[in-house]
Amino acid sequence: MRRAAVAMATLLWISPASGETVDQAYAAALKDHYAGRYADAVAGFRRVLAIPVENADLHYNLGCAFFKLGKPGHAIYHFERALKLDPGADDALFNLETVRGQVAGRVKDELKGAMQRPFWVRAVSSLTPTSWAVLFLVLWWLTMGTLFMMRYISPGPARAGLVAGNSFVALLALLCALMLTSRLYLDSRVTSGIVLPDVLAVREGPDPSTKTSFQLHAGLRVRVQPGEGAWIRIRLANGLEGWVRRDQIGVL
Repeated sequence: MRRAAVAMATLLWISPASGETVDQAYAAALKDHYAGRYADAVAGFRRVLAIPVENADLHYNLGCAFFKLGKPGHAIYHFERALKLDPGADDALFNLETVRGQVAGRVKDELKGAMQRPFWVRAVSSLTPTSWAVLFLVLWWLTMGTLFMMRYISPGPARAGLVAGNSFVALLALLCALMLTSRLYLDSRVTSGIVLPDVLAVREGPDPSTKTSFQLHAGLRVRVQPGEGAWIRIRLANGLEGWVRRDQIGVL
């Protein structure tokens, strides 16, 4: 794995009695991480996370510590959280791909299509909402500017070519608007989660006594749906659904 990131600067405290600041708690957790005391590092990072103080570096370091502890589900979850908070976190992306590759190398997925996200989800997730919005605005104003220029161009081949080209740019602008709308819907209405245990039994109902429908492996991304009490219903990319305990899924 790549190096642990060092970042955090706040003046909040962990415990009024001890006067321990977030900086001090975070530094202590990093010290444990560098010393190879990964279980202590996880406990320390989680204390900071529970305040709540949340940033990409904190989740990145948690992912690294969980990887060292041999818990790929938790590692993948925290790398995913880091990327959600900072899409440009290259270290988190590198480590996420590394862990997913290792999981895929030793686990045979017996559920066809379970790991394949729908095409529209992959498409709209390829850029951040800000990027889609910038693309739309650039293309839209380019379309409007071209329409304005066409008022001063005489009819002929040049004008016809400009009309055709501008029509194509306008279609791209509308496509970007659709992608932006879809991405905002995905972020606000669709809740995803990561399977945390190495092996997860998905049951037919919200009760441990119900029959196991199928099993999932650590790190698999699922869609989280409404649940009951300590149980939630999950849905796979291939349409399969079932029930698991809430603490077995890391909600993104």
